[in-house]
Amino acid sequence: MIARERGLGRLLKLGRKAAEAASTAAFAAMFLLFIAGVLMRYVFGQPLQWSDELITVIFIWIVFLTEAFVINEREQITFDAFYDVMGPRARRIVSAIASLAIAGLFLVALPTIVDYVRFLYRERTSALQWRLDIVYACFAVYWAAVIVRALAKLVRLCRPDWRAEVAVAADQRANLLG
Repeated sequence: MIARERGLGRLLKLGRKAAEAASTAAFAAMFLLFIAGVLMRYVFGQPLQWSDELITVIFIWIVFLTEAFVINEREQITFDAFYDVMGPRARRIVSAIASLAIAGLFLVALPTIVDYVRFLYRERTSALQWRLDIVYACFAVYWAAVIVRALAKLVRLCRPDWRAEVAVAADQRANLLG
């Protein structure tokens, strides 16, 4: 069991590194497209009709996929002034309730999200003529990832080593309130 968890941990770490590399490459591509668009418009007088649209699509994918696969919970913006001063058992309860609520609400909304993304097949982007269901598919992936992450946290909170999940390091306690 422990070997399987280590293997899964390594696989998740590798997946996170791959997602970080993909996000970095996408950001670099977005920047280069922006520079190319400016050069073509203002230096050569031949604007690229599609560059702004492609930059927007890349940005949408970067935001949702990076949030789904790269950013961890402690890197989120949170209001943790009360959480950080609670004891471990209270943190466990609050975290379990929050994880269950997030997973539940997102799970209830998931069919509507998927249905709406599927509905978008009728519309296309203006310059590249890409179907909008493909453009916004990353949103459904993000939504599903939130559910999986919330349920995974709930499982970790139910394990015998749950204290590690709610531990707050001294440097993480520093916030606006000190």
